[in-house]
This record gives sequence, C-alpha cells and structure tokens, in this order.
Amino acid sequence: MEIRQKWTRQMKNNIEGIMPPTEDPIDPSAFYVSDGLFSTYSSMRFRKLLIETGEEAANILTRSGTRCIHFENDYIYAFLDKRIIKLQRDSLQIVETYREKVPSYADYVGLLCADTFLIGNHNADFLTEFNVLTKQTHRRKIGGCCGIFQIGQNRFAVFNYQAILIYSPQDRKLCKLTDTERYAECAVGESGRAYLLCGGVNYSGPEITSAEYKILVYSILPDIVLEKTIVIPWQICANLRGALHFRLSKDETQLYLYAAASVWVYSIHADRIDFQYTFSSDGRMEHIINVFPDKSFLLTSSDSLKDWEVSGWELPVCR
Repeated sequence: MEIRQKWTRQMKNNIEGIMPPTEDPIDPSAFYVSDGLFSTYSSMRFRKLLIETGEEAANILTRSGTRCIHFENDYIYAFLDKRIIKLQRDSLQIVETYREKVPSYADYVGLLCADTFLIGNHNADFLTEFNVLTKQTHRRKIGGCCGIFQIGQNRFAVFNYQAILIYSPQDRKLCKLTDTERYAECAVGESGRAYLLCGGVNYSGPEITSAEYKILVYSILPDIVLEKTIVIPWQICANLRGALHFRLSKDETQLYLYAAASVWVYSIHADRIDFQYTFSSDGRMEHIINVFPDKSFLLTSSDSLKDWEVSGWELPVCR
C-alpha cells in the first residue's frame, strides 16, 4: 500500500497555528483553512480549498485568524478572536458580522438553537451560551474545553480535559457524567461513544525519552460506561517525534494517528496497525497538519525554501 501525492500549493500565508484545516461536512469536495501564525493582520483571510486539486475556490478578508467554524446548509459561521462572521457557504461572501459582546477566542462551538451558540475555549474557565441577536450571555465554569458535540436533540457533550459533562439548553443545566483520566483530545462518533486520548511523551531536553498513550472509549447514552481501553501499540509510541494526535473514522472502526511526519492507520476491532508511513526529510521537513479519515486524505506543510507550501496526499484505503 502506498501514499500518493495529489497536489502541492504555495499559500499566500501560513495556515498553521490557529484553526486546523477543516473538511466540509456537506460539500465533500471542499475544506477550509485560516491564515495563521506569522501572517500580518491586514492580509489574513479565510479560504475554501478543493480536496482534489488544492485550488482555492473562494476566500474572504478577515484581518484576523479564524479559530473555528460552524456549518449550516446555506451558511458558515466563522468565529474570529472577537467577531463572528456569517458567510454564504458557496462564495464566502459576508452576510452579517456580529461584534457586540461576542465572547473572545472561541475554539469550539455548538448551535443550541437559532442564533444561539455554545462556546468553549482551550484555556478559558467558562463555557458560554451566546445569542448573536440579543447579545445575551450565560456562563458556566468548567475549567477549559477541548470539545463540544451534540448527542441528542437537546443535549450537548462537553469535554474539559478531565471529565465528561452534559449541557441541556432548555434549563441551562450543566451536569458531570463522570470524572476521567486527564486527556488531551477527544472525539464523539455517530454511535454516541466518546473517545479520549490520554497519556503523553516524556522529554529529556529536546529529546523524547518515552511515550505512552491510550484511548478510553465511553458509551455516553443512556448511561455513562467505560466500554474499552485502547492501548496505543509500542511500535507507534517508540517512534514518536512529537505529541500524538488522532482522528476517528465515521464507522468507528479505525483510528488515524499522526505525529510530526508520521501517520498510522490502526484497526480498532483487529487491534493492529494496517498502514504506517513517515515522510523522509530530503531537505523538505514535511509535517502533518491534519487527516480526513473518510476521504483517505492527509495534509502536510513543508518547511522548504518556498514559503508556506502545503501538499495534499491520498492515503490507501485500509478495510
């Protein structure tokens, strides 16, 4: 099985450091990036790219980094540092801009009802409910956020690195389902299961001396149950060159694990590594910036002599 390069594009600005490249859940041909670190504010844009060719289909000047986005059928809501922009999803033309009393630095969002969002930040203490029309806010202290997912018609799972919480917008009630081991990343599958990445790497100076990771799998509804612990194989942990990240396939049968310049496709049911690949340096210093599992697609950024070079790669289908 081989990995195949689909395209390489030189970007106008660096697209790393603020929002990871995000695939469109409605239009399978597109994904979105934000200009990021080292970009001048006057030049920063939100961009729509095509997965097949890397071509830029549309962009809009934002003069700030887009931190996260929320998709509706006809619109995209782009959350900037202190603004929310409502965009036409095809052209990215601005429909409306919300500025007044907007919570700063939204990293995760969920739509509670028309015009009302649930907003969390990596480091902020509070989870905020915000109505873009009335400007009303309601806050609950949670101590940081690394994920917000709708798990029912009127229920949202909220993840704060050390517990699983449930937020009910009807009565604005926040309750803790369970404490967990400390985790760095999370995902929720269509089954309603939550996947929590625990563990990390140990350093001695700049070098990694050891690494140990596992993924805890919780069933959330109707009752919270720890169903499974997936221990990440030593073949992965022993070859890490940075922190491990993961993406979950839609059918919840595979984990796409990546760190620095390496990617692994891991079969959950078979408990095996089905594919692994490490980009060779050969003067380019390729590193992975995101993986889209159900499109078998991977994005890298290169520290080559060309500024802000990004490449799209086709991964083999492992079934």
